[in-house]
Amino acid sequence: MYRVHLFEELKTLLSPASLRGTRILEIGPKDGLDSRRLASLQPNELVMIDLPEKRPAVDDWRSQITCPHRHIEQNFMYMPREEYAGLGTFDLIWCTGVLYHNPEQLRFLRKLYKLLNVGGCLVLESATWRGAKGMRDGSYVEIHYPQTYRNTGTITHLPTANAIKAWLSMVGFTRIHDSRCFEDANRDVIGQRYACFAIKTGADDADVYYGTTALNPEYRFGDSV
Repeated sequence: MYRVHLFEELKTLLSPASLRGTRILEIGPKDGLDSRRLASLQPNELVMIDLPEKRPAVDDWRSQITCPHRHIEQNFMYMPREEYAGLGTFDLIWCTGVLYHNPEQLRFLRKLYKLLNVGGCLVLESATWRGAKGMRDGSYVEIHYPQTYRNTGTITHLPTANAIKAWLSMVGFTRIHDSRCFEDANRDVIGQRYACFAIKTGADDADVYYGTTALNPEYRFGDSV
């Protein structure tokens, strides 16, 4: 249910009228419930990206998407450069339950940032580190390798909420609004998951490293190839 509340929060932060006629990207649409909610915003185009193995599930609900849309079968992080560039830019990116399945989380967030128009919003939700409560307020990442977390085969890095916020700032987001979507329906996952709205406010506000001498090019976080 928290995804319902997250969507309602989005409509409070950004009015549905301001999203009408825009382009929306959804990473990992899963059951299509969020896809239908996003379609209700009446975008010019809803682009959905999910793994090829998800095709049977996607085929079950895709016909219910009523706005102009496109479904791409790819691992977002492994898209050919030409295909990634061909995505264009978006006013809203919806990404729930995906980040923590990716071992390259900083680069993942940087790629999403670069796909947003200035003023665009990333709606992000992720599982977080389940360690000692006294340490959850820190910026930590727990590594699960070679044994992945709960034998998922995909979860190798579990960050704390503040680690995610640090990464968002590093890749360029200057306005980050914490979500309260878990409070009404899923209080049991408070402290175990994190959701936020990250706004892109400038053309590129990512931080750099090896930049103190001004003798190097700008090495922006997340842009390594």
